[in-house]
Amino acid sequence: MVGTDRRGFGMEKEYSLDDAIGFYEDGKYEEAFRALNMHRKDPEAQYYLGMLYYEGFGVEKSLDEAKRWFKKASRSGSLDAEYMLLCCEGNTSSCCKG
Repeated sequence: MVGTDRRGFGMEKEYSLDDAIGFYEDGKYEEAFRALNMHRKDPEAQYYLGMLYYEGFGVEKSLDEAKRWFKKASRSGSLDAEYMLLCCEGNTSSCCKG
């Protein structure tokens, strides 16, 4: 959702992290990407940004970009992101390789 400020410049609507994750879960990936980027310093948002790139949902699929986001989230303690890093490296038996 975009509005304009008094000078006519576009303003992005602000979403909560819960909104962003809801967009992802509802398959609204382009909206999720925009909303998650508003929270890109949060490890949970970083994990979901990694998932978007890992799967190619709403963005061009990129294992390198996915790993970059998973590493950021993992450094902040995200076990899900740590697991996905292992998946990206092919070090788990239960993951598909991107």
